[in-house]
Amino acid sequence: MAGQAIDPDRDALLRALHQSGAAFVEIGGAALQSHGLAYTTQDIDVTPARSKTNLQRLAATLNDLDCRLVVDVADSSQDVPVSAGFTAGYEQLRHRATALRVAQTSMTLLVAALEDVEHSKHTAGRPKDRAYLTQVGRLDPPR
Repeated sequence: MAGQAIDPDRDALLRALHQSGAAFVEIGGAALQSHGLAYTTQDIDVTPARSKTNLQRLAATLNDLDCRLVVDVADSSQDVPVSAGFTAGYEQLRHRATALRVAQTSMTLLVAALEDVEHSKHTAGRPKDRAYLTQVGRLDPPR
């Protein structure tokens, strides 16, 4: 990651979330990049703690930045979306997450463990997830 260009939008978003005091774990494509793997993504996926106060902080920050929240949830009856493969979301992910410099930012934040990101991609099973898992030779679920 040395010499990697900073994405001003990604950096500003994560800086604002961090400064708000919101508790979250970075997951998804940016987490893969943060672990040093090649992956193309334009978005930021975070799994926040689900307390009312934390979600209010998150929502206020996103509103201040005029962000869009895009949710990919199969069960639309859920109040708060969960990360694929992690029904307890943040509470499960934070235990194995490590503080890493998030790819294309100047921010060091909690990033989900590589194994957890890949488990989430296995569970989601979208074409882009399967393509990544095939590329890195981990299409078959871990035993």
